[in-house]
Amino acid sequence: MSATLSLHDVTVSRGARRILDAVDLTVGPGRRFGLVGPNGVGKSTLLAAAAGTVPLEAGRVEVTPPTANVGWLRQEPERGEENVRELLFRRTGVTDAQAELDTATQLLIDETASSAERYDGALQRWLALGAADLDARIGVVAADLGMSPRLLDQPTSVLSGGEAARAGLAALLLSQFDVYLLDEPTNDLDLDGLDRLERWVLGNGAPMLLVSHDRRFLDRVVTNVAEIGE
Repeated sequence: MSATLSLHDVTVSRGARRILDAVDLTVGPGRRFGLVGPNGVGKSTLLAAAAGTVPLEAGRVEVTPPTANVGWLRQEPERGEENVRELLFRRTGVTDAQAELDTATQLLIDETASSAERYDGALQRWLALGAADLDARIGVVAADLGMSPRLLDQPTSVLSGGEAARAGLAALLLSQFDVYLLDEPTNDLDLDGLDRLERWVLGNGAPMLLVSHDRRFLDRVVTNVAEIGE
């Protein structure tokens, strides 16, 4: 699906501090915007606003078409009992899509009003995210990245930094979003991982917003730069 993400006069404040002030940004197919600026100026907040997870003081965020799937792959410094396979399902959006499809299916069985429309929307999203063959693709991608089948069943809490980085890369390679919001995707990747990530970004035609401290990586992959000041 060809999609476009637009931010119109987006303003976000936290208490008395204004984090984003009237931001206008449109990212269409084939465009990859690198968000640059000093630490703490709101780069990650802009991604969160684009994902619709923070309240806006003013402005609006639009995705065209409205059914396009936006993937926000943020940093995850904390790890827990979730295993790697579960992480891959969640970060590709399939966990939420499956939950919505299960709910919509039950509403359809119960003959609830408008259940057919909800079921159709849930099924289309589930299919668009690649849920139907995700299990099979996990095996292929994991093997290609040198991740053992045993590792897929390990809790993320026991992974080394490199293993966690590979799991995050695997989630990205498996994902089928229409718009990508990537927050520090290069963290802890080795040279091979960085090369794979770069090739994936350059070969993906979906609109992207990228935040990365690695300016050389951004210089190689972005088509545009959006600078956020103090």
